[in-house]
Amino acid sequence: MKITLISTSVTPSDQGIRTISSLLKKYGHKVKIIFLPYTENYKKLYKKSVLKQILEIAKDSELIGVSAYASTSKRAEQVIGFLKKLNVPIVYGGIHATISPRECINHCNIACVGEGEDAFLELVEKLEKREDIGKIQNLWIRYKDVIFKNPVRPLREKLDELPFADYEIEDHYILERGRLIPFEERHLGGYIFFLTGRGCPYGCAYCSNHFLNTLYEGKGKTLRWHSPDYIIENVLYLRKKYPSLKVFDIRDDTFSLRPLSQIKYFCELYKQKVNIRFKCLADPKTLTEEKARLLADAGCTDIIIGIQGSEKVNQEIYLRNQTDEDVLRTANILHKFPKIAVMYDIITCNPYETNKDILNLIELIREIPPPFYLSVNNLVFFTGTELYQKAKVEGIIKKEKDSAADLNYWDRFKHIKLKKKNEYLTLILNLMRGSVTKRRIGLIPRFILKKLLREKRINFHTKHKSLTYCVGFIINIFDFLREKILKPLYRNFIPVKFRVWYDQIRYRV
Repeated sequence: MKITLISTSVTPSDQGIRTISSLLKKYGHKVKIIFLPYTENYKKLYKKSVLKQILEIAKDSELIGVSAYASTSKRAEQVIGFLKKLNVPIVYGGIHATISPRECINHCNIACVGEGEDAFLELVEKLEKREDIGKIQNLWIRYKDVIFKNPVRPLREKLDELPFADYEIEDHYILERGRLIPFEERHLGGYIFFLTGRGCPYGCAYCSNHFLNTLYEGKGKTLRWHSPDYIIENVLYLRKKYPSLKVFDIRDDTFSLRPLSQIKYFCELYKQKVNIRFKCLADPKTLTEEKARLLADAGCTDIIIGIQGSEKVNQEIYLRNQTDEDVLRTANILHKFPKIAVMYDIITCNPYETNKDILNLIELIREIPPPFYLSVNNLVFFTGTELYQKAKVEGIIKKEKDSAADLNYWDRFKHIKLKKKNEYLTLILNLMRGSVTKRRIGLIPRFILKKLLREKRINFHTKHKSLTYCVGFIINIFDFLREKILKPLYRNFIPVKFRVWYDQIRYRV
């Protein structure tokens, strides 16, 4: 069959679509992939000229798949609506369709719930043979006014049986400056983002993993990994195919969750056969000094650690079983390995937080030994998460706009204006984003931060908010200029080699 897969992700690294494509190709089907990395405000839709280009590429397709996150769902629905004139089956997939199939099935006749490789392959084979598709597991099928809500199939445990994600770019297209053009090596930006495993045992209340763990309960092990041999073979293949690749970015929710024996074997192979820098994510409960030493020795130059909130907020609001002691223990371990640039993630602008909670989080950040990079992300209530349901029931989300799903994490002042809670301290946290040294935290010198956190000053600005909103407005202008002017210039006109070099040093300043 001739199939077109469309990704509305903001980067062309959609591994889900790439893996489905490679599996379909393995069984002889012809696949095109269209990447639509539109990084504008999520509320902004594609221009009609872009939709016409998508239609032209997909016009000979017998089946179309469109993938979306909650934040890009409006764009996905716009694409689906425009492509209906082709009169071929369209599958709505991605994490948004998994969490919100009732909403997605209103826009097309098929919604994919959960992991899609085997379901998509079965759908293609049945369509090709003109067989009934009404009972395919993982798919919701709409016939006129009847919806068949099929359960998910057991999880695929042997991930190594899947072919490598599809990076054969000859039939790939990407949106660039309003035009769909053939995908080129330069569009990778010197990076490959990929998952070496699936599943997360934690299931935090703000994250889709809690939903996925519930969805697949009794359907097999949610936590599964590719073997180190599979990963290394994949990396070697990609490196040979694309000489400009300088970084491999492992996007598992927490790579440090792997047993020590696996990490040791992976690091031995990586150092021996690959020997270029890589990144990964870790968590404070599973990263040990021995694991950190192995990763650093193998070429890991960047690790992201999720702090998220204060101990109380983590345990009572986010349902994240993590203590401040866990964070500081991990921070002190990583401080011993200066070759590793560490980024700590936190979440702010949470209506459930109090000023005391934010102060406790700031104090925790001040205790972490520098240098490191602080990534400040403002809370989005994603549809289907446990925290979203809680906020709906308790009236924090009265209308969908209140969820902040149409905002980026880094839209600082927009989140503050929307949430209208703890504005002064939330603004300070957002100004702490950036490189952290002995003298400053982000934009704020440490001695000034100390003055800003005096109780009298906090009480004054909590009661009188005009100055906070004035500063926030100014920051919003700078953020707008960065997103609209500086980032497009950087992305479109700065050579890949320089971008990779800049990325390597930016978190070490």
